[in-house]
Amino acid sequence: MMKNTLFTIILSLLFSIVMHAQSPIEGSYVELSQEEYDKLAQINQENELNGKYYIREFKDKKLVGIHKIEYRKGKKEGEWLHFLIFRKKGTLDLSTIENYEDDQRNGYYYNSDNGFTFTEEGNYEKGKKEGLWNVTKGGSKEKINYKNGKKHGDYWRQDESGVIVKGSYKKGEKLDDWTIEDLSGNPQTTIEGGTQITESPVTASKEQTIEGTVHKPDGTIVPIAVVKLQLSDTACAYAFTDYDGKFSIEIDTNKITSDSYFEIVIDKFPKKIVPFSDFSNQDTFVLEKGRKKVTYDEYRNYYESMKDCHL
Repeated sequence: MMKNTLFTIILSLLFSIVMHAQSPIEGSYVELSQEEYDKLAQINQENELNGKYYIREFKDKKLVGIHKIEYRKGKKEGEWLHFLIFRKKGTLDLSTIENYEDDQRNGYYYNSDNGFTFTEEGNYEKGKKEGLWNVTKGGSKEKINYKNGKKHGDYWRQDESGVIVKGSYKKGEKLDDWTIEDLSGNPQTTIEGGTQITESPVTASKEQTIEGTVHKPDGTIVPIAVVKLQLSDTACAYAFTDYDGKFSIEIDTNKITSDSYFEIVIDKFPKKIVPFSDFSNQDTFVLEKGRKKVTYDEYRNYYESMKDCHL
């Protein structure tokens, strides 16, 4: 009887939250914990979310994230801000800025691990990347131009050693005459349709963007998971899934070996290892359950260790 009464009270409280969320004071935020928001979102699968939400995320009773988001009639809208704790000192840092219009990313976008090892910054138009994007990964820097979601225009990359790669794309396809410059700025070689300049041949890099998503066993997305691609004993690349569970890794396919593999790590799930040979671009990694789970501390340590992961 007591359990039924308590259940009725909880339902009543949730109903009051739903009603408040449907009609918040204009311009104000509805403050919720992550658990309250998850329950509210589940309830509002039919009754659409509407308004601004200020969400506090806790793990082991410690604040680990703050999210300021907005919906309009069930669709993502306006500026979304995400703050996460990245370092053991326990301070919140800005992680992601997203802008939405009618449930699609539209406008400025920023995503970073705040350890200065990964930053992605650019603009979306109607859900697709557009214009110049600046990306840092480990010690490398990239300037990539997009049109209608595809690489289009000039491309520039400088790796950790200072070597520069230049080229261009048209509708996602590489054009001829890509060049590699040494630290002095002198061209070493011309890639795909040009004349060798140096006497010593240089192996042309073959860049490829590896993309995919990470899901839980029930099919829901997994944000902020570490996706590491171990190319060899001395080289690796990595990315973190965004808030849609998607990741993107740019690699030189010449460095892939028969032993290359992916590691997917997030707390509360076992580490997942997938041979690169079993992966097709745009694949979805589905996490498993039933084995030893990664703890939150193990996840944060793994997250920080990505600073040492370089091509």
